[in-house]
Amino acid sequence: MSRKPDAMDRLAMARPASLDRGSRVSAADMLVTATTGSAGEPSPGPSRPGRLRPAAAPARSRRWTPLWAPLATTAIVVLVFTLVTNLAPAPAVLTPPRANQELFDLADRIERLPAGGGAYWREVAVDGGHLFSGGYTLLVVDRRETWQPRDPADPVLTQRWRGSARPATAADERRWRAAGSPARVKGHCETGESCGSVPVAAAPEDCRYTLRTDPAGIYPDRTVGEFTMADLAALPTEPAELRKRLRAYHAIWYSRGFTRSFEEFLPSTVNLLGMPLSPAQRAAIIRVLAGLPTTKVVGAVTDPLGRRGISVDFGGPEGFVVYSEKPREELPVRYRQILDPETGEKLSSVSYAARTALGATEGQIMAYQARGSESGWTGPPASPVKGCEKGR
Repeated sequence: MSRKPDAMDRLAMARPASLDRGSRVSAADMLVTATTGSAGEPSPGPSRPGRLRPAAAPARSRRWTPLWAPLATTAIVVLVFTLVTNLAPAPAVLTPPRANQELFDLADRIERLPAGGGAYWREVAVDGGHLFSGGYTLLVVDRRETWQPRDPADPVLTQRWRGSARPATAADERRWRAAGSPARVKGHCETGESCGSVPVAAAPEDCRYTLRTDPAGIYPDRTVGEFTMADLAALPTEPAELRKRLRAYHAIWYSRGFTRSFEEFLPSTVNLLGMPLSPAQRAAIIRVLAGLPTTKVVGAVTDPLGRRGISVDFGGPEGFVVYSEKPREELPVRYRQILDPETGEKLSSVSYAARTALGATEGQIMAYQARGSESGWTGPPASPVKGCEKGR
């Protein structure tokens, strides 16, 4: 006997099947349910007022994709792209490098290096040049050392080994031997003037020294100006101030008949890089030189003493090597300054053959003035080297 459904029966009949335990409803189904009805139910059609529809049996639910889901996905993508864009670094602004950037970089590297110190500055110079005699070429090398005291009351020690010659190449050695292997040779030097005879030896041997006090305390290298050790220590470390100070030294040269302009004088200040200066002072000099329109960095090279350096052309007139006067034969040369890439000090001044001619190859070293690696601050010299005779 059937009974009439009461209120609880009507509520049970109206319960959606998706709420039964174990029912699997996707997130999309729940979204559809939230907007259109219960999951598992067909879309409601027109119903009569006041009449409840019986619950349908559980059935395989259809997947419904809400219309706003693609819009939500697009919004998320836009949000992620915006976050990535904001987190990514701004593109670097590319600026063209300055001329002679290598020199500016060198100045930046060295200006904060620790300054050295000592009672004496030892300067070792090794000079090499070619001598042309008897159909072969010889390399003439001499050496000199100067121990310059910080205090002008202390003595200055100078030692000099007179030049000796050796064949420049294997072919020159064969020609020298064919000429009877003379113990001394004589010929024309790089300047074209006649050189005195020099011994043929592997290294300079004849040494002379002087030991005396110089009350004025003038540094031996006077190519830029007459500096005392105190004058050198007082050179500015700021490029603009340094130029002002150098202008005063140019005025002295000008008053003595030096006709070149200040801008033409400035390239010679590279010689200061071989004097007792602090790293900050050398950095200022390099910046002044790097800003000159005549300055050009040639590149990395090996100097005549086998050290790696930065070759720089500071402009100025080119020279030539004279092989003979009658008939006159000469070879043009280019001058380069080689700087130490670690300290900014000058390693050497070198002349190179500007073309291939007269037995020389373009780029071949023709002459040099090199600073020995022993140069730098040190203590007082113990005594002249053994075998070095006292000179005048």
